[in-house]
Amino acid sequence: MTELRARRDMAGLSRNKVAAALGCTPQWLAKVETFEKAPSEGLADDLDTYFQTGGLFRRLWEKHVEARKHGLIPSGFRPLIEAEKEAAEVSIYEPVLVPGLFQTEECARLVFSTGLRADKIDELVAIRMERQSILADPKFLVFLLIGEAVIRDILPVVRSEQCKKFLDLAQQPNICLQVIPAGAPVFHPTGFQILGFEGAPDVAYVEGTGGNGQMLGDVAAVRNLAVLFSVIRGQALSVTESTALIRSIMEDT
Repeated sequence: MTELRARRDMAGLSRNKVAAALGCTPQWLAKVETFEKAPSEGLADDLDTYFQTGGLFRRLWEKHVEARKHGLIPSGFRPLIEAEKEAAEVSIYEPVLVPGLFQTEECARLVFSTGLRADKIDELVAIRMERQSILADPKFLVFLLIGEAVIRDILPVVRSEQCKKFLDLAQQPNICLQVIPAGAPVFHPTGFQILGFEGAPDVAYVEGTGGNGQMLGDVAAVRNLAVLFSVIRGQALSVTESTALIRSIMEDT
């Protein structure tokens, strides 16, 4: 963190003196100054207090956190997350995986567990849980069509809690969850989402392997997916039937 080094130099303070005042080691400060270690929230606040910088170090820490999150999220997925923040509603068709907006922390951890360090998994799970905060907005409408096989294929170690989360979210008035039963004549293999906005055209997101999805803004392409969503929805169970099926799967776990 170059700002820390600059403040020390201007004040004529050694690294040892600042470290002693903040209750940390000079070695830790050295790693922060050379970008070997990321600053913590607590360190940022302590530096603001010590140097009386009016929140400068906290703002720098917040920018670092946002940059870190941005770097962790696959480039093809970033436009969807940004669009979600502005959308009034989203229609999700998911034939393969539990959608990120609906995953429990344990389910998300399993999704991210292949080939990643534990600290990176923790960060990705935290980002996913933070993203789900939009579901608490009663004005944000969510329509989810999810395949029965997706729910049944959830690993037993997390299935019960994941089903419980489905049932809890289904109680919210802004969320409509419907299950596409096994054997329904639905053959579209790729998940997609359609996002609607107030005063702006709809856009769509089509899933891709490894986060390499694609945002679509072409009016005709988005309309075709909207029609497809309606056709698939015609094959789904009712909301009441869907929650009964999810509860049955949960109880059989």
